Amino acid sequence: MKKTPLYQRHVDLGARMVEYAGWNMPVQYAGISNEILAVRNKVGMFDVSHMGEIRVCGEGAGEYLNWLLTRRVTGKKPDQITYAILCAADGGTVDDLLVYTLGEEDYLLVVNAANKDKDVVHLETSLPVYGEKYPDRDTSDIKIIDESDLYGQIAVQGPESLDVLLGLSEKLGLTEEQRAQLEGLRRFRDMTVPIEGEDLPMIISRTGYTGENGYELYIPVDKTVYYWDVLVDAGVEPCGLGSRDTLRLEAGMPLYGHEMSPTISPLEGGMGFFVDSDREFQGDVMKDIVTRRQLALVSDTRVIPREGYEVYLDGKQIGVISSGTFSPVLEKGIAFALVDVETPEVEAVEVLIRKKMQPFTVVKPPFVG
Repeated sequence: MKKTPLYQRHVDLGARMVEYAGWNMPVQYAGISNEILAVRNKVGMFDVSHMGEIRVCGEGAGEYLNWLLTRRVTGKKPDQITYAILCAADGGTVDDLLVYTLGEEDYLLVVNAANKDKDVVHLETSLPVYGEKYPDRDTSDIKIIDESDLYGQIAVQGPESLDVLLGLSEKLGLTEEQRAQLEGLRRFRDMTVPIEGEDLPMIISRTGYTGENGYELYIPVDKTVYYWDVLVDAGVEPCGLGSRDTLRLEAGMPLYGHEMSPTISPLEGGMGFFVDSDREFQGDVMKDIVTRRQLALVSDTRVIPREGYEVYLDGKQIGVISSGTFSPVLEKGIAFALVDVETPEVEAVEVLIRKKMQPFTVVKPPFVG
């Protein structure tokens, strides 16, 4: 299994380690519920160094990404970040990702760890297809570079995250000007901080996967331990993948392999807001083949829905749970379900849990916040 630069720190801090996407990762520290509440009420941090970083650059890179992704990336300023979905020609989902605009015709794609290798292949093999479709566009200068080994990544999340980072500005190497820039950083914006002796700067972005205010630090790999230690010494609670998954579901955020997959299009998985409806892109055929839609469910009792559980309306199965867990904030079960697109708008359904029908209320996400 692969190890992040912070592996030994996790072991030393007593984290329970598990295999995830080929990586040896911490699933929890003090306990999943404690970590969730730390992020919701104060601040916590996650090692997300397993995420992939793919550079797409060169003349024509922006238009190529426009065609590959469900949202435009051209016309953005160098500090802007775009959430988008990478689709196959049949409309299925290859991955969901963040696109960092580094400069003119220079983009950094941050992708899911489990999908990184296939994403690189998809980007490479789609390029000649794009060239054939648009023969007037020169693709010879477009480069696709896997830069995942260059970065460590720490996500600092929670209502106190900004105060913590501002309080550590000197140890983080921020000038007064950069400190002011961080304080005014808007959502889905980023800033760069040069690090002495390093070719790569640190990137700080106001992004996250928890629904709380938060920041993600992309750090030259050999400096990752230093920044982690600075945050630990400041009292930021380390958190694992278990709490991160519950936090993202509470926030109404999708997870690849659950709400999106090669057989689940973004439109079916509730991601229509992130699909441009007014232009051509690879996979836009999805608009014509929607057979399912998403429901957000909250249990009427404390039962816990799990992936694959059957969802019923008036005694008839209409779909299955795609993600489900217990929310320690709501003290109820929460879930996303994929149901038949013809399912009427309803206020309640039932979920079959341990051979018993359990009542669930249909809500609008997010579940928390």
